[in-house]
Formats: sequence, structure tokens, C-alpha cells
Amino acid sequence: MSAFSRELHSFIEIGRERSIRRASEKLNISASALSRQVQILERDLGVSLLVRLPQGIQLTEEGRALLGQAERWIGDEGNLRETLRVRPQGPVRTFRIGLMECLIPVVLPAIDAMQHRRKLALDVTVGNTKTLTELITLNELDAILAFNVPRLAQIRVHDEVECALGLVHVQTMTPGGKPPFRLEECMEWPLCLLDASMSIRPRLDAELHRSRANPKVVLRSNSVALILKYVAAGKGVSFLTWLDVAAGVARGDFLFSPVASRRLAERLHVCIAANAKIDPLLLSVLDHIGRALPKERRG
Repeated sequence: MSAFSRELHSFIEIGRERSIRRASEKLNISASALSRQVQILERDLGVSLLVRLPQGIQLTEEGRALLGQAERWIGDEGNLRETLRVRPQGPVRTFRIGLMECLIPVVLPAIDAMQHRRKLALDVTVGNTKTLTELITLNELDAILAFNVPRLAQIRVHDEVECALGLVHVQTMTPGGKPPFRLEECMEWPLCLLDASMSIRPRLDAELHRSRANPKVVLRSNSVALILKYVAAGKGVSFLTWLDVAAGVARGDFLFSPVASRRLAERLHVCIAANAKIDPLLLSVLDHIGRALPKERRG
């Protein structure tokens, strides 16, 4: 089972075929069902992804951006599954771990390094904090790595790391003066924001209201990757953690600058099920992943 939705997989096929009809024939799904899936995806992302033409469909700019990113996501997922599919001789320990999208580039090499030394395999679920919290409380996951996990009796916090939000921007969208920047100094440009499904959003909204800013929002999404695509293209700035942006900063896609608000911070929680027996090997895996988290480097 893929970690990504059927709507995203269907959109990829539509984008490749440039035709809903041809995609429906290839997927053996009715064209009307595919159209409904695209509408669901557009509603969730808050953007138009395609335009219907007599000869087929044409992707919008946002649709082209999503298609490219989605193909990379699916490729990364395939690589992750291949890396996790170990076949050592003797018994193999399997752990069910849930993590957020931004942690995939960190977790993949950390797990790979451990699997060369241990007979272990991981069943990895990618999701947001709400989804992962629900799964671990239902004992469908052994451990999760997620931001701002609520304190619940069914969950034990093994480790936590504070991650301050920073301004994510290209060089031409840098406020005057030196960082840390005040929020009102960042309102000169359009904003690309995480949507209400993400745990940091209420605090960010409160800080924007407190600063009496009147931002122009050009994108709201639950996809960090899509937001970073907009930022890298110079379409706006965003507020994210270093873990969200470390890979892009290393590539030179954008910069990460601190903001002058102590309230704008997330806590990355590493959690295990409270009623589960303590497993030293699982704790060793989680500690290894924790040590692999990239250290903040500011632009």
C-alpha cells in the first residue's frame, strides 16, 4: 500500500497522459471517477491543477509543479521501501514507525546505516501529527516522530526537540537589516502557509494577528514540498522549521532566517506506545534517528 493517496496517483497518470480519458483506460477507472479525484485534490490543495480542452487537458502552473514533485515523492517512496526491504538470514525484527514528510530525507539514510548492522525491518507510515497520533493510540504503530504530539495517556514521550520557525525565502525577498526579523518585516511579500490541518498553524495565526499584519496569502497547503516549490520560485515566503527546509537550503534553493518570536516554535516528539513493553532495539533505532537530525544552519 502506498503512503500517498489514490487521488495523487491518479493525478500523476492524468498528467503523464495529458488526458483523463486515456488515464481512465490505463487505470481501469471511469473518467467521471478520475475527475472527482482531481476535484478532491484541488479542494485539498486550494489550487486549480488542470484546464480541460477539446483535445485533452492542460496542466496549470501549479499542476506542473505538483506533477514534478509528486513523481519525486513516489520515486522516494519506492527507494525507501526498497531500502527497508531487507533479507538477512535468520529472524528479522520489524518495527512500525510513523513519521512526517519532512523527516524522510533524514530517516532514510539513518535507517539504511542501521540495517547494515542489524537484522531489522521497518514498516513506515507517512502522515501528519493527527493521523500518526491516532494510529499509535490504536496500537497500529510502535513509535512516531511528529511535531506537537498531544499529551495522552496512551503515548510515552521518549525524546523531544524544540524547533523554532524561521523565515524561508530567496535572496531577493530578504527583509532589510539583520535577523532575527520581526513578523511585520516579512509582510512585504506574499505568504505561502501551512493549512489548518498542521499543528503550528493556530500559533502562527495568533502571532500574525498580534503583529497586526495584513498578509497577502498566495498558497495554503498541507504539503511542505509544495510550499517550498513556491518559495524557491520566488512566489512568496513562508515560516517553517529547519527540519522542513534543511535539504533545500543545502541545495541552495532558498535561505532560512530566524524570526523574533519565541512563541513560534514547534516541538518534535519521538513517542512510543505507553502500554508497550520497552524494547531496547526500538529505542536504539529512535536514538540513532534523533542523532541524525540536521543541525540548524541559518541564511
